[in-house]
Amino acid sequence: MRNPDRIATAAAAIATLSSDRFEALFGDYYRQLRSISGDVSPVVEVPDAPANARVEMDIYLGMSDAETVDLVDQLATDGVLETLERVAERTTARDGGLMGRLKTAFAREDIDVSETAAVFGDAVLEAVGPVAVRWTAGGTEREVLADAAATVPDRDPDVRPQLLGRAYEFDDIEAFRRSLIRHLLCQVRDCYITMGIAPPEDIRVQGPGFYDAIGWYSNHDVYQNYHDPNATITDWQEEHTPTDLHL
Repeated sequence: MRNPDRIATAAAAIATLSSDRFEALFGDYYRQLRSISGDVSPVVEVPDAPANARVEMDIYLGMSDAETVDLVDQLATDGVLETLERVAERTTARDGGLMGRLKTAFAREDIDVSETAAVFGDAVLEAVGPVAVRWTAGGTEREVLADAAATVPDRDPDVRPQLLGRAYEFDDIEAFRRSLIRHLLCQVRDCYITMGIAPPEDIRVQGPGFYDAIGWYSNHDVYQNYHDPNATITDWQEEHTPTDLHL
């Protein structure tokens, strides 16, 4: 779950899902987050969870590591990741849904994703796990799953979004999709920053990514507040980054 290529692939796949398919896969995640503000009933009741509990969902990709690296290289070359980042920034709703806006953005910038589009969406996302609420109490990690008997692949998940429920407000499921994509791009950023190297230019985004990275950024002078969307960042760890790393 710390492989930036696989997390970036998941973000791109989520962006290309149809609205109906996205809701089928991630609707429970959306409803659990919406329930925190009292808008809807929760998928899983956790009355003793603290305010900083994480709402998570495991994601499994149906691609090998080599296929993932090749795909991400192509996405970066085509400018898709940069476009994803810009679209994820938008907070106003528009006609056509997120995929419609992506297609419009790709067309406007003359980005041809025809060669990679066939492996997006359902072909990339093999499975998702049940909604989970996780938190730490007394030094012990606790979790409550919406469906503890859910069938998932017999291996560790590739990606695990960790949204802090009270930090997000969504007017609709497309707004949730934008926030989820941005959150995953922040996880990609964290993969690079915590290795001590600068992330690629199109992944230099701000906001909460990995939960444990928030503590690192807040409590260690070597890091800046990358998790804070309003912080002024003056150092992306370029000092020790090979100049040809992202070429």
